[in-house]
Amino acid sequence: MINLIEIALYFIISAFLIVKAFERPVWGIAYYMLNFFAQPQYWSWGAPLPMGMRWSLTAALVLLISMLMFGSEREFRKDPARTRTSIFAILIAVNGLLVQLVFAYYPEGSWPIYIEMAKFIVLYFVIVQSIQSSQDFKIFIWCFVLGVLYWGLEGRFFGSLRIDQGRLEGFGGPGCDASNELSSIMVALLPVVVGSLIFFKGRQRWISVASALLGLNILLMTQSRGGFLGIIAGGMVLPLIASGRARKLAIRGFAVSTLAVVLLAGNPQILIRFMTTFASGDSASQSGVDRIAFENKESRKAFWRVGRQIVADYPLGSGGDTFKYERGIGYIERAKIPYLNKSVHQGYINEAMDWGVQGLIFHMGFILSAIFCVFKTMKFRKRLGDAALSFFGASLISAFAGWLVTCLVGDFMHLEWGYWLCIISICYAKLYGQTNYGLLPDAMVGRDDAAEGDPEIYRELAASGV
Repeated sequence: MINLIEIALYFIISAFLIVKAFERPVWGIAYYMLNFFAQPQYWSWGAPLPMGMRWSLTAALVLLISMLMFGSEREFRKDPARTRTSIFAILIAVNGLLVQLVFAYYPEGSWPIYIEMAKFIVLYFVIVQSIQSSQDFKIFIWCFVLGVLYWGLEGRFFGSLRIDQGRLEGFGGPGCDASNELSSIMVALLPVVVGSLIFFKGRQRWISVASALLGLNILLMTQSRGGFLGIIAGGMVLPLIASGRARKLAIRGFAVSTLAVVLLAGNPQILIRFMTTFASGDSASQSGVDRIAFENKESRKAFWRVGRQIVADYPLGSGGDTFKYERGIGYIERAKIPYLNKSVHQGYINEAMDWGVQGLIFHMGFILSAIFCVFKTMKFRKRLGDAALSFFGASLISAFAGWLVTCLVGDFMHLEWGYWLCIISICYAKLYGQTNYGLLPDAMVGRDDAAEGDPEIYRELAASGV
């Protein structure tokens, strides 16, 4: 019965969003996100539906058509920082194509990986173009709040879960239905959900709180050491990067999050597995901690050495998924490593192996440029006296910090949620940054906030005609 209800809800919501998408492009984004967080083929309730349906492609086409139909509602002023981020996005795609055509070790296997990367780059430009107002941005953020909430409800109340060696597997969406990938996306999105509290009031805030707590529960169920390290790193960055009144909000959020972790982490296996991150071979055998987890950690170090050697020998790249094909297998065998794996388990090495050192530079340039846009906008909102939007910027940087830490122990840099963080960042800077201040009346601060701001910034804005 629950499955039939969920199928009915999926199609009702889909129909609503498709109709709305041809009124405003942001609803096309919402339909795309629905088909990420609730794509039928990833859930038991979707089993009765025809196999092979291209849900993501259909949603992407709806979004693209909607964006092309409506174009730009208004012309935003150019910002060199945002332009630089977009240039890096184009360089990622162009470099990937050159590596695919010239250096790919196994072009047939590499091509789908390049197509996926190119799709994410197109998605970046389409969504940034489609977000035209503060209301659009709030709807966009709602997509993540409700998506994490849905996963949390499935994980806690409704879903049929598969637990393998104490870890949640086969749960999630495209590219993140394994425990490690699932932990990475949760680390990236939880700070965004926490930051979303500033956009909502009353009962809506309780939805964000429930989403954050249930999402944290999913993260704990993955028992991913990389995820634990990532959420700790993000939690530490949040109060450090915030300042003024935003820091008070960050400290409160950090305290509540810490309490939630303590209350939810009742499974002793979580702590045992986390401690293997720091355990040596002797301590692992003497204390009786999970030996399999320890050996997995040691195997990753061996794969990293192999990956670095491949990058040294082929610095211009070898095409997508290099490590899983004969080139990676050959290096593993020659190194006499007693492990075989299809993943190097390190995002930065993987990016350099696949698309060259230059590809890694372009991708990091894309990410760091987006972070710079957030930082600049966050500081601007602080000077205006807008602690709420300054806090959201700090939450975004916290999300980047946590996600980048997870990329140290997993091949997550090329996956979709990293691009989402950059998209959110550029939209945040476009709508709330200094360059376009005054263009959107609802993005301007009220008198009460202005009284807390820096008078100098208001003199600068007045001099520029705002």
